[in-house]
Amino acid sequence: MTGGITDSRRHLIDHIVPVILDHLHSTGIDLHELAADPATVVAAVEGLAFDWVSTDTIGGTCSVAALYSATENPPRISVALDASPGRRAFSVLHEFGHHLCRTADEVSDILFELPDAGAGIEEDLVDAFAAAVLLPHDKVRDVLNHGVDAASVLRLWRATSASREACCVAAAALLPAPGYVMLLRRDGRCQFAARHGDVYPVARNSRQNAIKLRPALRGGTARGVDRPEVGSGVATAQMHLDACADGEYIIVVWVTDSPAWDALPISLDSAPVGHEGYCESCAKEFTAWRARCQKCTDPFCPTCGTCQCDPVEASRLAQRKCERCYLLLPASAFVDDATVCNEH
Repeated sequence: MTGGITDSRRHLIDHIVPVILDHLHSTGIDLHELAADPATVVAAVEGLAFDWVSTDTIGGTCSVAALYSATENPPRISVALDASPGRRAFSVLHEFGHHLCRTADEVSDILFELPDAGAGIEEDLVDAFAAAVLLPHDKVRDVLNHGVDAASVLRLWRATSASREACCVAAAALLPAPGYVMLLRRDGRCQFAARHGDVYPVARNSRQNAIKLRPALRGGTARGVDRPEVGSGVATAQMHLDACADGEYIIVVWVTDSPAWDALPISLDSAPVGHEGYCESCAKEFTAWRARCQKCTDPFCPTCGTCQCDPVEASRLAQRKCERCYLLLPASAFVDDATVCNEH
């Protein structure tokens, strides 16, 4: 599984964050004031609306307790007032980062030159921007100078006024190999996950079902080898994990190699785990990487897009016209994505 922050993308993010900070300085925004009270500073920015809302009104795909609406005039940042003070601060800066990606010419010009106009790095970029404002680089290095494990991430949070989310981002940037620094709630659901290296993002509210995590979810600590889940029961390659409970939250550090804690030098399984299934209409086995059907619990076939709830509809969607005999035939009459049936 790919799609994460490769070294080149990480270097690009590390290059753009100072550009954003320089832009803010040039517009008269004091970074110390921004770090001390992000909401007050951002609410005063010209051409940007700001309001407080309840958590249940926050939607979108961001992993924070806030939402940026670029289609309104002026654009609007809405932040959940019922979140913790630290999370509110991080959320404000995260969404302000989205705004700057669109309105700061120095930033938007860089993103525009990328093949996807920056869409692939924007979430990680604005996380990095928020963490850079809230966490002085020297403080991060001092606390994490012996490596990143769950206990050191908690020490970083206690040594600063930054949110747990900001500390996860700062810690993930220093991981020695691909992995995650996650903030879980006691029910095992992921509130936030910062990533490093070539790994997929973890879905907000995804449940982490790794067996090795259970002692930490019960309020203790945990170490071992297991698989983080990116969402819908789809698990990544095996990783080393270190977890530590802190009140209602659990910090989990996942890394594929060179963990900061003592770990057995064993070979890890690098293959991800998806949902195995068989499609009657396409007459073939498959591995799916999206959520199962909530009704029948079967995975959706990646070829015809159906489950087993409606075999008639599945059969109809799986049909394909042969370009030689011009007949509408089931997908099983073709080899993979071929446009000519097996009879020719």
